Amino acid sequence: METIELSQLRSKEKTSHIFDHRLNIDHGKGIVRFLKLDLGFRVVVIDCVPTNNLKLNLYNTNKKFIYFLYCTEGLVYHKFANDVKLSRVDELSLSIVGSNKNHDAFLMLKPGRDIKLHLLCMDRSVFFKEYISKLNIENREVSKTGELFKALDNLNDYVYNCAKNLKFAEALRSILPLEASDNFLELLDLKSIYLHILSLYLNEFYRELYVERPLSDLSTYELQQIRKCSEFIIDHLDNQHSIKLLCQYSGLSPAKLQEGFKSMHGTTVSDFIRNLRLDKAENLFLNTDYNVSEVVYMVGIVSRSYFCKIFKQKFGVTPNQFRKNIKKKKSPKNLKALA
Repeated sequence: METIELSQLRSKEKTSHIFDHRLNIDHGKGIVRFLKLDLGFRVVVIDCVPTNNLKLNLYNTNKKFIYFLYCTEGLVYHKFANDVKLSRVDELSLSIVGSNKNHDAFLMLKPGRDIKLHLLCMDRSVFFKEYISKLNIENREVSKTGELFKALDNLNDYVYNCAKNLKFAEALRSILPLEASDNFLELLDLKSIYLHILSLYLNEFYRELYVERPLSDLSTYELQQIRKCSEFIIDHLDNQHSIKLLCQYSGLSPAKLQEGFKSMHGTTVSDFIRNLRLDKAENLFLNTDYNVSEVVYMVGIVSRSYFCKIFKQKFGVTPNQFRKNIKKKKSPKNLKALA
């Protein structure tokens, strides 16, 4: 078994904010990437295939940390030293756990499957200090912020698993943290993205506790197939996707496929594909010199007239007019006016 100390995942260079730990070849393959984004705000991204148990000791010398975990896939468990059993970190669910002042804690990553895990580590004494100090005792429990912090304070003895949420998987996949380099602008971008992710996490946690916990009839296996199907569409957008072919790819029935896309994306399969293609077309018009016919081909739409119709429905202008507007904004005269 390989053991990793979270407190030691840092570079010897004080100015470095990224540190990579690669699994020992005897214990599997993959990477554990540490990102120091701010005081009291750290992110650990794990993408590996362990062949033996992989143990990750948490910040056991600082009992102020709270951890937000999202396991896209894999077998991940949490354990306090005094617990008899391991607590499962559910796949496709936001899991939150605090620090027990009397007992150390660790994560156990089990072998046999790919593991993709995002771990947001927040030092409450630093990161939340500004917001907690503004709450007086009388208002702490009646305000939304007060209710939220009180609920987080109660997570020092167990793992809270939220309802399964595929939207988090989609959002985390789009970040590409393993491709980031250790420079100021990229780290600043990463920090803003992960702060947004944290906001989504906290809002979801609050909604489940005080508003309503969402329910789904889909199993974890079915949700994983929906996730993989969505990623397949995104990675092969120029393919001619059909419900029949996507059902064959995912192993799901048409009804389950549609139900899953409603759960993950809030829309039907066809609308999901159409919106992705239009968003890609917009990006190509904004950042390249491809003409309309070339863009139509590149986004996987067969009919140019159909593309022009749905493009105008979404953006309010035809593709040609959209390109003309871009060129107008980029003209020397307009650029000089902005200077």
